[in-house]
Amino acid sequence: MKTQLKMNKAIIKRLALYFLVVLATLYIITPFLWVVLVSFMHEREVTQMHWIPHQPTLQSYEIYFHAHTKNLDIGTATAQQFPRAIANSLVIASSVMVLNLFFGSLAAYALARINFAGKLALMLFYLGSRSVPGIAIMIPMYLLVRSYGLLDTHLAVILAHVTFTLPFTIWILKGYFQTVPLDLERAARVDGCSQIGALLRVFLPVTTPGMIAVGIFSFISSWGEFFFALLFTSTISSKPVTVVASDFAQELQVDFTVIAAGGVLVVLLPIILAFIFQRFIIHGISGAVTG
Repeated sequence: MKTQLKMNKAIIKRLALYFLVVLATLYIITPFLWVVLVSFMHEREVTQMHWIPHQPTLQSYEIYFHAHTKNLDIGTATAQQFPRAIANSLVIASSVMVLNLFFGSLAAYALARINFAGKLALMLFYLGSRSVPGIAIMIPMYLLVRSYGLLDTHLAVILAHVTFTLPFTIWILKGYFQTVPLDLERAARVDGCSQIGALLRVFLPVTTPGMIAVGIFSFISSWGEFFFALLFTSTISSKPVTVVASDFAQELQVDFTVIAAGGVLVVLLPIILAFIFQRFIIHGISGAVTG
């Protein structure tokens, strides 16, 4: 009887857990699903509060790639900037990813393998800087960027994004480097490798999942960042796609289907990357936590 009661309780707990997971998943997915559906609607269907497009159309997406051939004035000027904005976002996010991997791996290796005074304090400083809200340092960063003449440049946005993503990169890689057996490093040192040589020939190949995880994280974080990108850019020569997408709200008339299509285009690349590299991301983060 007691065994049966325990089994029933276990089943109830599992069902309750599944229910909460499904509920949380719907809570996260439903808004994005609604945006996707709206992007395939005509404007009149949105104003009539239709939940499913009755006559699906790709017209809202065509505006972004053939804006000059359309007779739609609403959002056309902003949509024409999208190809350049996507290129800007690719340059910024890729640069942030490379800088994170380069500086993050060097700092993480030092924290994981080298003993020096103030090591714990330095690590706590890195983690503490990650918790500082961007708005708290908005004015100092703007004045600093302006004083160096970097306003409306890719470099200004890249440096701002690296500032907030690098601490997480160091923390993840430090934990992952600590999982590498000391014997591997010692063998490399016996063979004549320096510490940098051991990092390049032993640590980086062994910790590939962790490197991929932090690389994708930094890329996605930079791609979706809006606040500093809006603060430091003013023209299409440097505006990333998140800032250009927000320009639709400045139109005198707003086509919600065009805005929805822009939102789908903005998040499409991060979603694809997350699906492709999900195994490496999960393995990399779990390895860092274990370490």
